[in-house]
Amino acid sequence: MSNVIAVVNHKGGTGKTTTAINLAAGLTRYSDVTSSCLLIDMDPHGCATSTLLGKLDGEPPARSVFDVLRRAITPQDGITSTIYDENIDILPANPSLESMAKTQIHDRLSKVVASLSTSYGWIIIDTPPDLGVLTQNALVAADYALIPTQCNGLAVPALRQMMTVIERIQERQNMWLQLLGVLITMKDGRTPLQKNVRKELGNIFPAQDIFKTIITTNIKIEEAPANFQSIYAYDSGCLGASLYRDWIKKEFLKKHQKLEKKKVERREAVEAGAIEEEE
Repeated sequence: MSNVIAVVNHKGGTGKTTTAINLAAGLTRYSDVTSSCLLIDMDPHGCATSTLLGKLDGEPPARSVFDVLRRAITPQDGITSTIYDENIDILPANPSLESMAKTQIHDRLSKVVASLSTSYGWIIIDTPPDLGVLTQNALVAADYALIPTQCNGLAVPALRQMMTVIERIQERQNMWLQLLGVLITMKDGRTPLQKNVRKELGNIFPAQDIFKTIITTNIKIEEAPANFQSIYAYDSGCLGASLYRDWIKKEFLKKHQKLEKKKVERREAVEAGAIEEEE
């Protein structure tokens, strides 16, 4: 089975797509699980799609996740290779996804992911900056939610609403969804992290759910996608590459392993309970 991660935040400008792309690239480089990764772009604006396919002309791909979700093509037929050095495939976005955002269909993506889960070790889902149907589809389909957030005080209060949606989906549609963590991004490296920001985050999330690594602003992080490369391929020695690499190797993978163990134990408990009830 794949490890499916929805990268979510309904506030724009949090480094969500940048994190999704560099996480996908980093996992193919530094994870022992597998070297294969699929990125599903659920954002109608298609920033991840344009970057990974090396197309900034705005022309949508001939086949996209929208075609898959409306069942015009199979999931396998919607996938295409990317131009990145890393072994990443993409199920690209299309502006027509906006039409699906107006529906009440919340489980369509989960069926797509289930059909692809044996083909990839990791599936990363990039989402639009809202809490609508497209983001909810991603959370219903995911094993884990990852929340990138800016470190200013204005970004923190909105996370309460984000957690409310996650908890509702855990209760009603995806009992196996777990919060992987909160990653602070786009911090000005010249200034200290405001203590009140950490405090406010701590009022919403347990300390163990807030990653210690902080992704500071770095010109190389901004330049890499414009050159159709991951931060590791573009400049492996720059600060941005070091931060994302250290986060993945020292925190992300360890947290993931811990949550995987927790999920296995919970499944065993649920199955044991079902057997006892039958007896």
